Amino acid sequence: MKVKIDFVFGSLLVVLSLMVLSSTPALAIDAPSQALQIEFGAMKVLSAAAAFGLAALAAGWAISRAGSAGMAGAAERPEIRTTVIIITALGEAIAIYGIVIAILILGQTA
Repeated sequence: MKVKIDFVFGSLLVVLSLMVLSSTPALAIDAPSQALQIEFGAMKVLSAAAAFGLAALAAGWAISRAGSAGMAGAAERPEIRTTVIIITALGEAIAIYGIVIAILILGQTA
């Protein structure tokens, strides 16, 4: 059950990011009125916030799981501490990817 929830959450994040990156500029090109440009700007900000917010939540979840399990393992075998730090840093990379996507979304022109 837990794997299914993680898969659904990850799939939702990917689909949301792809929808925002692929469909929003077409809206601005097809209808260049002032109201739609304002709506496009608001949609960009909300999309960037959703991309980074969900990535930060996923990174926090990954770090909590990997960090706690790794420190429990390091208590028994101290020589694996470096490996634990590297694995935990890979979880933090999820948040970095989220902020890169947010910057790409905010950098689009209407």
